[in-house]
Amino acid sequence: MTVKEKKDIGRILKERLDISENTQIEIAKSIGITKGYMSKFLSGKEIAFWMVIQAVQYISPDKEKELMKDYCKSGIDKKYIFCALEYCYNQKMFGVMRYLIVEYSAVAPEPCLLYKWILNYRGNFDMQNISKLRMNNFKTKEAKSLLLILETYGYYNLGKFDMAHFYINKADSCMNNMKDPFLRKSFSARIDEVLANVYLKQENNVGLARLAATSLLENKVSESHEITANHLLALSYFLTSYEKSLTYYNRFLNLMEKHPERVDEIVQNKEEIAILQYYWKTDIDSRYNVSEFTRNLKEHNKLSDYYSDERLKPYAYLFDGVKEARADKILLSLHYFSEKREYFRANIPKLELQKLELDYKL
Repeated sequence: MTVKEKKDIGRILKERLDISENTQIEIAKSIGITKGYMSKFLSGKEIAFWMVIQAVQYISPDKEKELMKDYCKSGIDKKYIFCALEYCYNQKMFGVMRYLIVEYSAVAPEPCLLYKWILNYRGNFDMQNISKLRMNNFKTKEAKSLLLILETYGYYNLGKFDMAHFYINKADSCMNNMKDPFLRKSFSARIDEVLANVYLKQENNVGLARLAATSLLENKVSESHEITANHLLALSYFLTSYEKSLTYYNRFLNLMEKHPERVDEIVQNKEEIAILQYYWKTDIDSRYNVSEFTRNLKEHNKLSDYYSDERLKPYAYLFDGVKEARADKILLSLHYFSEKREYFRANIPKLELQKLELDYKL
């Protein structure tokens, strides 16, 4: 992409701005930059990457990915490569990331090395792979902070939640010295994602989980974070508010259904809604009656066929145990949830045991 094409981004935005009711001053004020910076960008001059993101999102949100893809490949200054790679990762623009890594590895080695590793190991952030990164003597606060966040993921995936908290605190401290507002916000969202999961599922702290999930929603860093936040908020209200839980589940599904390639996850989460409706003694809606398990729930059939199903057996034992007033089956449900360290979900069988006048303390 040429420099002339980079100027075209400003021209496109200026054309949009000219037919809107907003002025450059109003938009600059709204996104937190000066009118001078806005004028520079619209006339084709380079400004900070975070300012470009804000301007594009405000003036032309429907063209954001297209414009930012072109902008990232237009020959941006090397000092913005960390931001560009983080933005592209959030937006799942993996092809653009690969392009930037090839083009900038020599002049911006730290971000290129880290994001090349992330591309290679995404979905598999384990400590064995992360240990390879520790051998690099990273100099910048941005690189050091991201490495600490990756180590947080690694310990979380191992179930070592105390260590995850320890590395979150180290990352927070390191991020205090980072100047770029977009990177601080994006890295904070990564931390909030881990915290929301730990607080809810493992530490059974609903209040802190909701705070972290709400922070994820408010940051609006990526759709992936929005999906995670809505799912965790839905789960957090499972026991206390059918309406709120269902609302967040449906927001979650509306986002997920934009990604038909994730059909297995969509089906599983429709099953979760069916489980919610069954628990609250509400008729299972046809939209969520998507599997043999949900059909058995809807027809109030015995669920013993699922006692060996790794994912569904905690619910199978739970609902059969409630129906049969069998404390032993409810205890098995509690055991299987706890075995997976799903301590929030373990509250469901614990409450049912209390109804049977068995106050079981985990």
